[in-house]
Amino acid sequence: MENALYSANLAIHMIAAVLCVAAPFYQLRWVKLRGKLGLPLIYPFDGVMEKVLHLQVRLCFFFISVLIVTGFCFPLIHYAFHGQFMKISPLATYVFGAKVVLAFIGLLINAHGIWILDPQIQSTFESFSPPEQPSDEILNRFWKVRTARKNLCRFCFGLALIIVAITPILRFYK
Repeated sequence: MENALYSANLAIHMIAAVLCVAAPFYQLRWVKLRGKLGLPLIYPFDGVMEKVLHLQVRLCFFFISVLIVTGFCFPLIHYAFHGQFMKISPLATYVFGAKVVLAFIGLLINAHGIWILDPQIQSTFESFSPPEQPSDEILNRFWKVRTARKNLCRFCFGLALIIVAITPILRFYK
């Protein structure tokens, strides 16, 4: 039963990890492609892009939450069957701690994106209308907030890559 629970938890954890790393990767691809089109607002394209990115940050928040929960389930599953936590090396302890800290940083960045940046972007975009370009002041504010979101996404992608890179240490240096 322990192996079945561990395997199910690992499968959920790995699927969430893949989806979590993919989210900022594809979000950055969208933004890079949009940047090549230049500054004038392209209402239909930017509208679709905002709808996708509005959902994407929420999905990433969900996947990071799943990663945190399933990450803590690994030692709990062992504890449930053995009555004690598994003995691990100091290196594995530091890596586990680093993963937890990095995951919570990613969660905080996503929370900032969901509750601070996204509402600003969405409300600004809703004030635009397809036939005319918005004023330079509003458009500059829109690009500034979009750039902040892009930079946070780039940082989150880096966090995700670091987490993926250090994870094997937990499996091989127990």
